[in-house]
Amino acid sequence: MTQTAGQLVPAVDRAVRMLTSLRYEQAGKGISALARDLGIPKSSAFQIAATLVHHGLLERDADTLRYRLGAAAAGLAGCRGLRTDLPVLAARHLERLAAETGLTALLGLPSEGGTVLAAREDSPGALGIGAPLGFRLDAEAGAFGKVFAAARDGASRSRSRRRLPAYTRRSITDPAAYERELGRVREQGFATDVEEYLDGVRAVAAPVRDRKRNVVAAVCVLGVSAKLKRAELRGAADAVRRAARSLSRDLGHEEESTGGSS
Repeated sequence: MTQTAGQLVPAVDRAVRMLTSLRYEQAGKGISALARDLGIPKSSAFQIAATLVHHGLLERDADTLRYRLGAAAAGLAGCRGLRTDLPVLAARHLERLAAETGLTALLGLPSEGGTVLAAREDSPGALGIGAPLGFRLDAEAGAFGKVFAAARDGASRSRSRRRLPAYTRRSITDPAAYERELGRVREQGFATDVEEYLDGVRAVAAPVRDRKRNVVAAVCVLGVSAKLKRAELRGAADAVRRAARSLSRDLGHEEESTGGSS
């Protein structure tokens, strides 16, 4: 039976509309903007937002005082197996990662035949590297490509072209060598790209898993080789893995307790 407006509970209706208004807002919104969206006083909007924060459905940035969707919102979607809006959920993790590493942080989503850049956080002072949102990378391209290839079964990988493309002189083009590289990715939990996709650019990426342990995305940092030297790759990799694991937990993924690397 369809509910009429007279049957709606006003407070619940406003809470739902507040959550909906934040669905595609990576930067979040302040109380004034939320109050305008709902057409209610700021005091009422603040009470609703505070209640949603209490239950984890929203989170409040202590610096900007803006509200964004919280981890509990993703958890509710995950219980029904629904696709969570990962770019919005990943925003705070990318912000933290960019600030920690001083590098550009990206979220990549696997797409048929490649990787789509879905979210990005530039670090203040970082040299500009062309990585526009919506850009599609080849399936074998860089650290993203290694993360997603490592997650696929061997049969799926064997159906790919025999010789891999050479983007730079450092690209791994031999299938056997690439398989060995994917084994290292699975063992250490992250992938590196040392000028293999773009000359002068290095990157590190780690997988993001959902509650069923499926790799649904990857978190990555990239920077110019002069800033991200080999000695700094390990520190960047640790930070990327932490961000990917944190985002995975938001999606309901629970890590197994083992003695080795995940």
